[in-house]
Amino acid sequence: MLPNSVRWEVVQHAVYRMGGIVVGLDCNDPAERLAELFSHFHAKALIVERRDLLARIPASVSQAAKLIVSEDPLLPNAAAPADAPLPVMPALTPDQPATLIFTSGTTGRPKALVYSHRQLALAIASITPLLADLPDQAHTVCWLPLANPFQRMTNWCAMAANWKSYMVPDPSRMLAELPEIRPHFLVAVPRFYEKLHQEIQGRLERLPGRRRAASRWAQRVAGRYWQAASQRPRVPLALTCQYRLADRLVLRRVRRALGGRLRFFISGSAPLPPAVGEAFAALGTPILEAYGISENIVPMAMNAPGAYRAGSVGRPLAPNAIRIAADGEILVKGPCVSVKPAEASAEGYWRTGDLGALDADGFLHITGRKSDVFKLSTGRKIVPRPLEEALARIEGVAHCVAAGRNRKFVVALLNVPEPHWLALQQRHQGAEGAYHHLRDQVNRACAHLPEYSRPADVAVIFETFTPQGGELTANLKLRRNFVLEKHAKAIEAIYQRVEKEARVESGSRKVAKF
Repeated sequence: MLPNSVRWEVVQHAVYRMGGIVVGLDCNDPAERLAELFSHFHAKALIVERRDLLARIPASVSQAAKLIVSEDPLLPNAAAPADAPLPVMPALTPDQPATLIFTSGTTGRPKALVYSHRQLALAIASITPLLADLPDQAHTVCWLPLANPFQRMTNWCAMAANWKSYMVPDPSRMLAELPEIRPHFLVAVPRFYEKLHQEIQGRLERLPGRRRAASRWAQRVAGRYWQAASQRPRVPLALTCQYRLADRLVLRRVRRALGGRLRFFISGSAPLPPAVGEAFAALGTPILEAYGISENIVPMAMNAPGAYRAGSVGRPLAPNAIRIAADGEILVKGPCVSVKPAEASAEGYWRTGDLGALDADGFLHITGRKSDVFKLSTGRKIVPRPLEEALARIEGVAHCVAAGRNRKFVVALLNVPEPHWLALQQRHQGAEGAYHHLRDQVNRACAHLPEYSRPADVAVIFETFTPQGGELTANLKLRRNFVLEKHAKAIEAIYQRVEKEARVESGSRKVAKF
């Protein structure tokens, strides 16, 4: 339990070298989650930043540990003699366990998964060739918690490819550090890119009159240029000239604020909102989506600088074998899948629980989560992802969840954190005006969807979703079932309101519309 630092890496590789098994834990995890994680293994050593963190670790664990190391010493340090001989390290084999990681727990209790040295090496060897065009000593940022395998894998690849990883212990400082770090690429989860996009938009909107107008024009031109470039082999000359001017006046300055050397971003752990991906592609710094599951240490698929398709998660990575089942579920088989044989299908494929499709060029597109799909009482099947992606485009909406299992129609929860809600009230004459504005935005955002899958009404949730509150996992995935259970009363209130309105209007109103 250490913050992002060179110390974390030194300790990690020392434990690997001595034949131990590394378990990374997030310093911000509450005691309840830590107790759950410790129930999966027996800790022989605890390495923590501060002694007060031990209070969050079950007493039975710390009492049973044979070694506790703290940077805030529990005991005075004993100096080792300068000429002390180095200990003899044990011989390692590729198939020894190296690390234990946990599933995110989005649908229940987290599972513990063990990976060997061979499997980690295979994962590194699968990823680094896709980024071979990066220069020697390319800069990247280590800012996601190192308990997260996404960030640890990035650091391992950096060591293998001779890139530089700059440690940022405090994630809130990451943006402030970018001008000095000047990264060539960085990895993050979609929520970070949403916030970064909002930050960029906010700064551009605060520019004085003419410069603000120029920034809006530049963004419109960049959007048209990106759309044209993604749909045809040659962009019209007039649009190309406009884009070059927009780049010189505005876009280049935005990239400079991000360090000036960014070639691309990498996104994983959750679906990227399409509008956010389009905005960064237009800026000239595309977000390359990747797709992985905890049960497979090798990413399932990944976009790369030379092989990128917007809206996809890229082409499958070797040594994965990927198949799409008859019901659309994504199946995977390979030497880095860490599941028991009894959990795999008859042919050895692991059922990921995700729905998807491979296009004609081999790019994988994720269409939803199998467990999220539900049926209305009318028999209609609802796949929430297209609806939730549409709702996520609405300004101020941080998270959204569709509901309606075994009900007559779909409703939705919109998470609008209080600062955004207050801003909406100021612009739309109070709470009632803000709510009606949101309803109008929902209507517009969902107009392209089939009528039966549009929400009949919405409830607004003001509290900020956090891992500490239980709504999000440590890597900021939404815990859908938890959110639905926590806000069950709000969902029920929507149904009662809509059904009451339907009775008043004597059935003349179609419930799938506002």
